[in-house]
Amino acid sequence: MASAYLQVIAHYFAKPGNGDAIVKPLTERAAATRAEPKNLYYEFFRSPVDADHFVILEQYSDADGLAVHRETPHFQRLGFGTIIPLLDRREVTSHMVSGDAA
Repeated sequence: MASAYLQVIAHYFAKPGNGDAIVKPLTERAAATRAEPKNLYYEFFRSPVDADHFVILEQYSDADGLAVHRETPHFQRLGFGTIIPLLDRREVTSHMVSGDAA
């Protein structure tokens, strides 16, 4: 049986026309996040219908993994410093997934 993990689903809605400006910093943040000890998975996807809408899927080995992620220099610089100011809004949810979930 696999151990439990934290699943994070984030929706980023860029200010109109700012989707292209978010791709490079999201790509850089994804690579840095994948190197974090508690990160198990990190990918982002751009909507084919709305170029300003992104979905980010993240998994961490425990609930603390997300808190640690948000304090990293790359999240502070790329997230708070670069990406978030370009957003109209963001919606982030997280859920613990039990080890015996299919």
